[in-house]
Amino acid sequence: MKFTQDSGAHLNYVIASPDDLNADKIYGLIILLHGYGSHMGDLAGLAPAIDEHNYIYLCPNAPIEMGIGFGQKGYAWYPISPGMDPDSDSLSESVEHLNDTIESVIEKYPIDESRVFIGGFSQGGMMTMHAGLIHPGKYLGAFILSSRMLMKEEFENKIHDTQKIPIFMSHGLTDTVISIEDGRNTKELLKSYGYEVEYREYDMAHQIIQETITDLKNWIEHLQR
Repeated sequence: MKFTQDSGAHLNYVIASPDDLNADKIYGLIILLHGYGSHMGDLAGLAPAIDEHNYIYLCPNAPIEMGIGFGQKGYAWYPISPGMDPDSDSLSESVEHLNDTIESVIEKYPIDESRVFIGGFSQGGMMTMHAGLIHPGKYLGAFILSSRMLMKEEFENKIHDTQKIPIFMSHGLTDTVISIEDGRNTKELLKSYGYEVEYREYDMAHQIIQETITDLKNWIEHLQR
């Protein structure tokens, strides 16, 4: 695949596209949202393992720069404080910037708008819930990897009358960053709202392993049959 760095009005991003990208062909779009303290290149490596021929991948950089030690920079979708939900305005601003970036990429590339998926890892999974599930008409499905629900009441208000798209969830049994109990509770909460959730647990920590990628790939393929 070809990896290209670009920028929109608000967010920088990486595009992963097929080596033989053809302007006369339309492609599905998969949006990959990185976790807290990471960067736009972190999940780009998943692209070839999912489908390197039929999709374009958008990997946006979160807007909030932060130091992660040893002079290195990471990025966050919103600031975090232990035991507290994020600031609503900060989250809403990131959601708005993300939506604008997605729209600009759809306009720029030959995208089949009926085959768009959104998903993310950890804080990127939280963004998936608040940016993706509240705009179900835009997405064929959503995937939430090693994450949990935040701002429950605000989320409930936004999805009250929305279509419920399919969701793939994964979580590590030994995750010490976001506990397996948080993952299970989020799964049950989403199911109680009417979402169809394919939920998988793995013998792993706060990470993505090959088995997760294989199951995600199969889930994406199944939704298009």
